[in-house]
Amino acid sequence: MESIEKYFSGIKRTLDVLPLDSIEEVICILQGARLYRQQVFVMGNGGSAATASHFVADLAKNTRVAGWPHFRVIGLTDNMPIFSAYANDEGYETVFAEQLNNLINQDDIVIGISGSGNSPNVVNGIMLANSRGATTIGLTGLTGGKLKSLAHVSVHIPTDRMDQAEDFHLMVEHLIIDSLVQYVKSISEVVESDNLVVLGSDENTGGLVKNLFGKSMKLNTSNQVSQEPIVQMPELLTRINEEFTAKLGLHNLLSRLLNLTATYLGATSGSIVVVDEKGAVVDGASAYTGIIDARPAELFSETMRNGLAGWVVKNRRPAIVENTREDRRWLSQAWETSRSAICVPLMTMDRVIGVLTLTRMHSQQFTIDDLSLLTAVTLSLSYSLNVEYMMDDK
Repeated sequence: MESIEKYFSGIKRTLDVLPLDSIEEVICILQGARLYRQQVFVMGNGGSAATASHFVADLAKNTRVAGWPHFRVIGLTDNMPIFSAYANDEGYETVFAEQLNNLINQDDIVIGISGSGNSPNVVNGIMLANSRGATTIGLTGLTGGKLKSLAHVSVHIPTDRMDQAEDFHLMVEHLIIDSLVQYVKSISEVVESDNLVVLGSDENTGGLVKNLFGKSMKLNTSNQVSQEPIVQMPELLTRINEEFTAKLGLHNLLSRLLNLTATYLGATSGSIVVVDEKGAVVDGASAYTGIIDARPAELFSETMRNGLAGWVVKNRRPAIVENTREDRRWLSQAWETSRSAICVPLMTMDRVIGVLTLTRMHSQQFTIDDLSLLTAVTLSLSYSLNVEYMMDDK
């Protein structure tokens, strides 16, 4: 009985000092990975290998929400033929780094789990990931070891017991999964309810474990762009549906959809472009401060070839640009000042049918919260555009 009480007293002490800020940061990184379609790799040894496999299974299956992107997650502990081949032929310390060397892309996510923080194969995998421009996350215990300082984000469990460190790693994994699911469900509930939403606020971006949404306020009328919506999400989607039922021509429809979405996000300008199966521009619309620019569709071709919209279509994932003057993907004009931009593909199944771009007057104005909510809007747009307009052209 004494050993049971001692074990649980240690658990209780550690609960009070868990690194919640680091856990929240991991949740935010993984939510971005879902939206940006980045790969997530997970690795560990022994009990940590079991946690790594558990993490992979939960990310792949238990985070699924209808209409939202699934996680692209790979367990580096799970392919025993390749794992044992590297271990036998090149040394156990290479088993994760060599797998990553073949698969990893810049901006992917790599999670290393090690109770001691000193497992050579995990440390080598994290070092390889860092050298390739990936974002690295370490789950450690005891002193944290090398992994604590090598990983970009460290979730260090402050306990001197290996077994309890492993207990908490699994608990943290489940907390992360639950928070990721609740994050998306909260947005989905906003779409279907009468709640108001705050977009782009700093407290939302970093506090995914906490309350995600609060009440919104009206846009101000000054030159300073507000980051809060003029209309509620349910009202926006209702008005979008009304535009589709009006059976407008495609160009007029795109103009009106762009104006509605830009107003909702508090954007000063934007564009929406529809493309065919070969990526050629079918039609498009652009707007500035609520005024639709009547440019012909062919003028969007340059943006689709060399601009941010083209990058988004080619890479099939969204982008947030903090400063348009400093991002090479942005097709800048000589007269432009620094702005921020968000760009999201319109997709049905595996086909990109278009792209929606919005900008605000100042840099660093868009957040993951904006991206998540705009994704919810574009899911509806994509389906209706494909059914009502694109399928008719086949």
